[in-house]
Amino acid sequence: MADSMLTPSQQAAAENRGGSLLVSAAAGSGKTKVLVERLFLYISQDRCNVDQFLIITYTKAAAAELRSKIASELGKRLAANPSDAHLRRQLLRVYQADIRTVDSFCTALLRENAHLLARDGEKYCLTPDFRVLDEGEAALLRGRVLDRVLEEFYAHLDEPGALLADTLGAGRDDRRLAELVLDLHGKLQSHAYPERWLSDSEAYWTGLSGGFDDTEYARVLLMGVERRAAGWRKILSDAAAGTESDSALASGYGAKFLTAAEGFDKLEQAAQGGWDAARAMAGAVDFPRLTTPKGRKDDPDVVRLKTLWDNCKAQTKKMQALLNLSGEEAMEDLTAVAPAMAALVRLTAAFAAAYRREKLRMNAADFSDQEHLALGLLVAEDGTPTELGEQVAARYTEILVDEYQDTNEVQNHIFRAVSKEGKNLFTVGDVKQSIYRFRLADPTIFLRKYAEFLPWEQAQEGQDRKVTLSRNFRSRQEVLDAANFIFRNIMSPELGEIAYGDEEALHFGAAYYPERHDCQTEYHLICAQQRSAENERPVKKMVAEARFVAGRIRGLLDEGYPVTGEGGVLRSCRAEDIVILMRSPGSRAAVYAQALAERGVPCSFQESSDFFASMEISVALSLLRVLDNPLQDIPLIAVLRSPLFGFTPDRLAQVRAAAPEGCFYDAVCADGGEDCAGFLTTLERLRLLARDMSVERLLWRGYNELNILGIFGAMDRGAERKENLIALTEHAGRFETAGSRGLFAFLHHLDHLLESNQAPSTRGKTDTGGVRLMSVHKSKGLEFPIVILADLDRGFSRQDFDTPVLVHPTLGLGPRRVDLDRRIHYPTMARRAIEETLRRENLSEEERILYVAMTRPKEKLILVHSLYHAESAMQKLASLASCPVLPETAAACKSYGEWLLLPLLCRPEAAPLRELAGVEPETLCAPDDAPWEVSVHQS
Repeated sequence: MADSMLTPSQQAAAENRGGSLLVSAAAGSGKTKVLVERLFLYISQDRCNVDQFLIITYTKAAAAELRSKIASELGKRLAANPSDAHLRRQLLRVYQADIRTVDSFCTALLRENAHLLARDGEKYCLTPDFRVLDEGEAALLRGRVLDRVLEEFYAHLDEPGALLADTLGAGRDDRRLAELVLDLHGKLQSHAYPERWLSDSEAYWTGLSGGFDDTEYARVLLMGVERRAAGWRKILSDAAAGTESDSALASGYGAKFLTAAEGFDKLEQAAQGGWDAARAMAGAVDFPRLTTPKGRKDDPDVVRLKTLWDNCKAQTKKMQALLNLSGEEAMEDLTAVAPAMAALVRLTAAFAAAYRREKLRMNAADFSDQEHLALGLLVAEDGTPTELGEQVAARYTEILVDEYQDTNEVQNHIFRAVSKEGKNLFTVGDVKQSIYRFRLADPTIFLRKYAEFLPWEQAQEGQDRKVTLSRNFRSRQEVLDAANFIFRNIMSPELGEIAYGDEEALHFGAAYYPERHDCQTEYHLICAQQRSAENERPVKKMVAEARFVAGRIRGLLDEGYPVTGEGGVLRSCRAEDIVILMRSPGSRAAVYAQALAERGVPCSFQESSDFFASMEISVALSLLRVLDNPLQDIPLIAVLRSPLFGFTPDRLAQVRAAAPEGCFYDAVCADGGEDCAGFLTTLERLRLLARDMSVERLLWRGYNELNILGIFGAMDRGAERKENLIALTEHAGRFETAGSRGLFAFLHHLDHLLESNQAPSTRGKTDTGGVRLMSVHKSKGLEFPIVILADLDRGFSRQDFDTPVLVHPTLGLGPRRVDLDRRIHYPTMARRAIEETLRRENLSEEERILYVAMTRPKEKLILVHSLYHAESAMQKLASLASCPVLPETAAACKSYGEWLLLPLLCRPEAAPLRELAGVEPETLCAPDDAPWEVSVHQS
């Protein structure tokens, strides 16, 4: 029997068999407990052994933790039943059980079956002792291979290749073309069969024909037109209906709103008839001049309707601009770029083949290789299991996959291959917490199963089924109510990729919390000023927000805000109970750290700071540059001025004054001082060693000779500084292991990393206690008594849309067209369609990131939102606020703060926000959940 403490849904998830089972486990719903209980039901009832199961997790730490939990539970059950010989045997087997990451499983499979990897006519093949490249090594190897491939490409340049190089790959050098190839190659690694994708893509671009309406791009864009037209039609119609009781408003505003709504209705219908039909009807949306009733210019209803009208008008202009191009012109653009796209695909395929050969020659594989090679061993080209696949599947009674929402296509194929065609596959996850699309996770895999699988009560033997776990055992009711309120109103299949209904909502299950009435969710709006009063400097928005947060934390600590401790006993909160979450802390973390320090609040970072901007790395790199070439003034002065040599500004000025001409190195050589002589002696000795030493050994020699680790380790945040310096040596070692040599080459490589905003991996700052500053991604899977979610005005990133060619797994390539004759470039309709699709997918991901953030707190959630021009922002949002928020309204938002405010403005507690806006939403909601505390602050 399952644990009597399990809920009915948890018990069903633990016990139900007979087909593939998907468990949709909401935040804090005890999914690990269910997984462990399911395993022990097999062990106790079916007398299975623990090593008959394959359990997949997504990090090594999670795998180790799960193994520890299974061993601990095994110990408890054995203590309760010491005579059970079967349980005693499991104690020996638990450490042999297949509790692995996907990478670990694939690595083991490849090492066991390396002899099956050879392809016909292939010179090299992996041997069982192959080496797994880390990302740094793989990046270096990719760069070296791509240089050779590009040389070959330019040596045999044909007309399509020349078009690619002259348009999308044009620049001061071939770096842009290299970036295009690497970007396309990288995004293909989540596909089960990337070579097939490239082949299909080349065939599409070389055989491009037909009309624009025949393309998938037209379908995507027309769906977008329909969505927007339907959304604005509803908004305007509802607004017009709201004026019916006011005859003056009805004639001056309501009738004209209905006219515009009718135009949107016609456009929506026309879009179903094809591109040119929609284009012809785009002008039907008319915005006649509004007539404001006399003396009512500042009336809140008039302000709301006028703001709504202007917003609708601006959005419509963007939609009409999209429809300016005819279908014939759209196809002409696609035909013009087709040869370059086909050339890009061929070049990427050539690079992929060369990269693969080089890895095989080195007897090495990267992470994506392992998944693809493992899939090739398990599944034949026709999709049927290989003999090995059948043998591996026969090993396991069941496959259990944790965090299934973060699976990609390759991994999903592997799971199916080793699970008897999915019949004994148990998967658990929460698609609302799928936040790793940038790592090529594909939440649509989970979503498809969630939509297709039957509820477990209705499933027959052999049918796929699902169980939903929605009871949350982590957080207080107030936290759950806040999350439910926001996501019921903003998350939808159109934006968020899933409806947030009663099944998806979080239901209270943490009955162990003592009753209290001071845990309400707080929302604080900080009105930041860009202009200051006379003789006063304005405080930057970020600084004002950080100071407010620091003050609120100081208040919590001083008042001894109670949190639940061991045994359910209340105790005063400590700094360690509080975490500040931000989407991307970056440089903001330092501002917060300073504000907290001013209030006497200790803090610690959970992620590394800017690697190259840190003092210790800057000094180390300057030293390497001087060893490579001392005739560089800036690095030389940086080294002399650093704690390594301690030259003061006055001393440096004295050295320069004695020899004002020439480079600074000449001045140092001309100076007769003891300090300069000592520096030159050290420099000469290290430069002599640099001729023959590896960069890694040279760095360590410099560290030891100059006591660099000791000097920087004695400074503030010394442990972190030492970690950074050691990380630099490790990166140098990986650089040389990948086949590169020499100090100059290493410095060139680091310059490339700096330009591309990448940095060597480090273990981050040591956690020294206090309030934690953390990104939302780092917080996933964790829980904290008090969470402050800040930086809510940070705009959603558009960085992914800056490349000349966009890539989508199903829509393919979306290039710009570069017209060399007219010297202009502009997006093709393929690019517009893919950008629209990627934008909505990214927004859905951002909604899930917000969900993760709002479900981390156990007892208290505090939202802090700072704005410039807060009054006008509130006015615009209040005109669109509703419960629920229309998907297209949510899609037009630019930050988490706007998503929060659209429904929040409709709550009774948001009166201070509505007063600031001077506008009332069309309707207010009457929620029956826990109240919020809403405040407005002037900075």
